[in-house]
Amino acid sequence: MTEKLVRFSVSMPEALVSEFDRWIEKKKLKSRSDALRQIIRDYIGQSLWEVQEGEAYGTFTFSYDHHSRDASSEITRLQHDFMESIVCTTHVHIDHDTCMEVVVLRGSTQEIVRFVEAASSLGCIRVGVPGLLPPI
Repeated sequence: MTEKLVRFSVSMPEALVSEFDRWIEKKKLKSRSDALRQIIRDYIGQSLWEVQEGEAYGTFTFSYDHHSRDASSEITRLQHDFMESIVCTTHVHIDHDTCMEVVVLRGSTQEIVRFVEAASSLGCIRVGVPGLLPPI
């Protein structure tokens, strides 16, 4: 089902419009409207992290050294602790020492944020990148 589009105008300084148009071109977006929709969606998703309200979908992508002490058991324990929120995980072998996992989450924003905070505190995780989307 296609939603009805609402037309509105935005006024801003010419220099900002020029900068915005360069950004749109760099991102290969089709129009200012597409760009504004994307920016607004991103902002709403980010604000969900801040207010921690409502239901959402999220991901946590991280890398770790699978040789590090207790890495596998720490990660497995964490995932079992949050199994109600985890939809699935994908494990990728990057090289002989490094693995990457993507954890797909669904549930309350507060619970997803708790998972990301708990995962980020694990000593075995090298890099972790969270993502959160509002319900579609």
